[in-house]
Amino acid sequence: MASIEDEPIRLEAPGPYVRSQLPVLQETPLPQPLELRCSFITALAQRRSAEVFTPISTDELATWLHYTTSVQAINTEDQNRQRRYAASFGALHPAHILLGSPNGSWNAYLPGRHVLGALQIDPVSAAALRAKAQQHFQTEDATLVALLSDSDLAAHYYLNPLSLMLRDGGVLFGHAALVAAALGLGFRILGSTGAPLVERLVQDLPFRPVATGLAWVGGGRAV
Repeated sequence: MASIEDEPIRLEAPGPYVRSQLPVLQETPLPQPLELRCSFITALAQRRSAEVFTPISTDELATWLHYTTSVQAINTEDQNRQRRYAASFGALHPAHILLGSPNGSWNAYLPGRHVLGALQIDPVSAAALRAKAQQHFQTEDATLVALLSDSDLAAHYYLNPLSLMLRDGGVLFGHAALVAAALGLGFRILGSTGAPLVERLVQDLPFRPVATGLAWVGGGRAV
């Protein structure tokens, strides 16, 4: 079994590999992101773990997702390596953002096309995951954000990549928190809460999953 104690080792000649895609049932285009008017210093000063959440609007969600993890460029020599707003080891960005709405539906953000993809999920795992998150912080209106990382992608480039994937999730959520602060949204990180449930959430995954983070996101104060 992989351990975070094992030292990651970069493989010098990994060879060709095709990044796996999540199995989505249908896609829903998102609106273009809103303009960010908040300075970086102001976002730093305003960042807090939210105590109150309201339902997040489609425009707010689209903007938060865009500035959190949308693809900005793809390496021409290795298309698995991408440039996004947040840093990632080897420019691999193995984490998929899964979104659990208060109504019980689950979608994945597809960062290359800025769309949501509806997921076929295990309803028992989904209900247990939301209940587990509610135990850590009670909210009825927030959207649950789960990071599900592709360990096959990471293992193609690194030996013992588990600690890298876990750090990667932390970096991504730290960045996401600042984006939320800049937009006046509520965001609260729940850490590794419900990791086994996240890994069983999506049916028919084409890769070995590793849960790398859980959080709440929702509407909040106006900037």
